[in-house]
Amino acid sequence: MSLGFLRRRRAVGLDVGNGSVKALGLELRRSEVVLTGHAATEVEDGADPRQVAQAIHAALAAAGAAGEPVVAAVGGPDVVIRQVSLPPVPAAKIVPALEIQHRELGLLAPGEAVIDAQILRRSRDALSHDVLSVSVPRARIDERLRLLELAGVRARILDVEPLALLNGAISLTALEPTELLVLLTLGPRRSVLCLFSEHGPVVARYLEAGVETLLDQLRVWFDLAPSAAREFARRLTPEQVPRAEAACRDTIERMAEDVRLSLTFYRTEYDRESLPRYAIAGSLDLPHVGRWIADRLGLGAPLEVMDPFTAVEARHRPGADGGALPGPLFLQAFGLALRAL
Repeated sequence: MSLGFLRRRRAVGLDVGNGSVKALGLELRRSEVVLTGHAATEVEDGADPRQVAQAIHAALAAAGAAGEPVVAAVGGPDVVIRQVSLPPVPAAKIVPALEIQHRELGLLAPGEAVIDAQILRRSRDALSHDVLSVSVPRARIDERLRLLELAGVRARILDVEPLALLNGAISLTALEPTELLVLLTLGPRRSVLCLFSEHGPVVARYLEAGVETLLDQLRVWFDLAPSAAREFARRLTPEQVPRAEAACRDTIERMAEDVRLSLTFYRTEYDRESLPRYAIAGSLDLPHVGRWIADRLGLGAPLEVMDPFTAVEARHRPGADGGALPGPLFLQAFGLALRAL
């Protein structure tokens, strides 16, 4: 006898990023999403594929997800995301239509890339569909699949980084139809800026600055040892905060200007009415960075922190054993796992 209603759907998001590998497991129990485990494994700069594969294996084992298929992602400035309008055609013919028109649509050539798409909206007059299209260099996909194979992991779904980040953030914010999400995710040396509203497309930009950029500036300003800056940033005293902000001012200004210009473009081209909702995730080793960027943008409050651990029930509360990991670091892994639930 099969008691299907007692089955629990499980999914594992695997974020293989620069500097670390993050794994996060989710389980759908009736209508509730439960965090079943999470782990992060550091990866040294210049690590070879075998070392990264070992980090993947270690992260999945620590998250209680060893042997399970994963939802992973690829990312980078060469990944192209476009929202396009197409005549109503059968779903099976959307990708061929995009491949034929790839030059006009700004997509990568089919011979060099994998193109995928999904219908976002159908027009009321039935004359067109809004389609979200993605083209990823074939070499980037092959590289990621080889790495997963080396780690002995099967990919259940392969997503793209900006869409996974937005998927997680939209779930956490319960984004309203009248809101425009502006999401900044800090990586070690590169960050991702994503914008989305229900009245416009997904817009994603990669910024050539991240938390390590900020820590480098603190090292110089405060004359710190290379290994000391991260812990120093986490424990800034009230007296040190203004000096730290001055040390990071140039990078913070560039980030804020990128956010400002991207939002202006989005509102000019796509959605003039929705109210911006600013959020931040990723490597927040410098806890004041959200407030500093918000100040440069003229906002009255810090950027909203995207933390899956505070929003989702956990089988074991993260950090209860004293080994707390920052929730914002797991936003992409969270968004990936949601894809399969």
